[in-house]
Amino acid sequence: MDKRKWVIIVIAIICIFAVGYGIYYQVFVKNEEEIQNTISNEQTNEEGLTQEMEKLFDNNINYQNNNVSVSNKIDKNKDIVYTSYALNQIYEGKFNITADIPSININNETVRNINKEINTIFKEKLDSIVADSNRNDNVVIRYTVEYTAYINENILSLVIKSTLKEGSNAQRLIIQAYTYNLSTNKQISLDEMLELKSINKNDVKTEIKRVVQEGISRSENLIALGYNIYERDINSKMYEIENSNNYFLGPNGTIYIIYAYGNSNQTSENDIVIIK
Repeated sequence: MDKRKWVIIVIAIICIFAVGYGIYYQVFVKNEEEIQNTISNEQTNEEGLTQEMEKLFDNNINYQNNNVSVSNKIDKNKDIVYTSYALNQIYEGKFNITADIPSININNETVRNINKEINTIFKEKLDSIVADSNRNDNVVIRYTVEYTAYINENILSLVIKSTLKEGSNAQRLIIQAYTYNLSTNKQISLDEMLELKSINKNDVKTEIKRVVQEGISRSENLIALGYNIYERDINSKMYEIENSNNYFLGPNGTIYIIYAYGNSNQTSENDIVIIK
């Protein structure tokens, strides 16, 4: 009887452990696996979108039609958009820079202001990294700048992408776009572009909300795993069409609406809304 009693006790203990592990697996392990799988799938989708964007950055201007001429160029020997400053330099233990910084080759006040802003955002940071190369803080800085430009009929779009990684700090991604009417010599807002292309604004609003909500879901999943991630606010006015002017007109007239949170925060998080 004593032997049978001990066998029953051992079996009971095994059953308790089995049930306990089953509960633990369902509540913790499986839940985390599902989160990881969800993140993996979402990141794959996000990376696919990023890869689509990455393919565009060729440091060139791409003409979607050939019947374009600009009479008021600053330099008649250069293209409408060209690389005005390039640096590819590695200073071991200090910095690693790959930068192609563009300028728009049009002589008017609007473009001069755009070029000035490009210089302020991208060139001044590059200059400060190089000038500070004598520092002794053992922080390696990696800095890249690349761009692409498109002309669709009389519309010029220029988009510039920069990454900045300083030591162990989170990488920062900056994306700045400019869309300019060569006929009127003025920048075009997204609102005006949608009207010009007869695109339903409510459909665009719905797509913006969908893309941003997917970004929020990714962030929530990563936060649940303990990551410190930039958090979007779906109710922010930044997502309203009249405030969404960081966009460009790309291949075949496709509109890319850009929410690059690294433009004002220390993050690489971004949402790209594609309207074809």
